[in-house]
Amino acid sequence: MTFEAYLGFTGQTATVFASGELGAETAPVLRSLVERAAAGPVARLVLDLTGLSAMSSAGVRVLAFAQQSLPSGVPIIVVGARPEVVEIIRLAGFDQAVSLSPGSS
Repeated sequence: MTFEAYLGFTGQTATVFASGELGAETAPVLRSLVERAAAGPVARLVLDLTGLSAMSSAGVRVLAFAQQSLPSGVPIIVVGARPEVVEIIRLAGFDQAVSLSPGSS
């Protein structure tokens, strides 16, 4: 299972780029980056999932963690997710908690 992720900042926008397969073994990497993003003065969190080929329920738990970790009112924007990843987010009901955008960040 290959997974890579990194965090970048543009002003108060934190963007986490993820690629590969996001599962139970790799979710802690993404969670750690979300935690680092939430520790700063962030006005919005962008999760660029353009390179993500698969996501399990562990990825959904990271979305829940992000929602709980960020100050109230800070939007979470998921961009570039494949239809099967979007479906997992929808089935978990997180499509109401995040904004889904088809393009890349």
